[in-house]
Amino acid sequence: MNYQEKVSTRADVRELFEKVKNDPGISRYRGYTETRSYGWDEAAGDYVKCEGEVWFDNPAHDPDFVAVGTADTKNAELLDEQLSARDEIIRDLEAQCASLRARAEELEAQFLAADTERQAAVEKKNAAVSILCHLREVLETVLAYKSE
Repeated sequence: MNYQEKVSTRADVRELFEKVKNDPGISRYRGYTETRSYGWDEAAGDYVKCEGEVWFDNPAHDPDFVAVGTADTKNAELLDEQLSARDEIIRDLEAQCASLRARAEELEAQFLAADTERQAAVEKKNAAVSILCHLREVLETVLAYKSE
């Protein structure tokens, strides 16, 4: 919503700015005379003057603001329907999340079992390598004894 008001002094422009700043429903404002537009620059502490029709942004504007007593009951019912639909979506997502967590736990258990099997296979391989090394030493000893 835009708001404009006729001004004639610096104090009027400042008062207009304060009024607008206290209403988050107003998006833009302007103080005006016949040929100029006026706004307030908070940082400078002074008014801003522009030729023609110029609108100034309200620093306190909130696009989601709904003034008390101005809510449309038709839209309120639509909002209730939207909230119900969103609640249903949330329930579905929570159920999917629970299902995915259960699947993740299942996969984690399978991974741990596979890792245990892998570790056992590595130990068997290491034992077989150790036996083969020992057999090689024995064979080398036998061959060395035979060649003497």
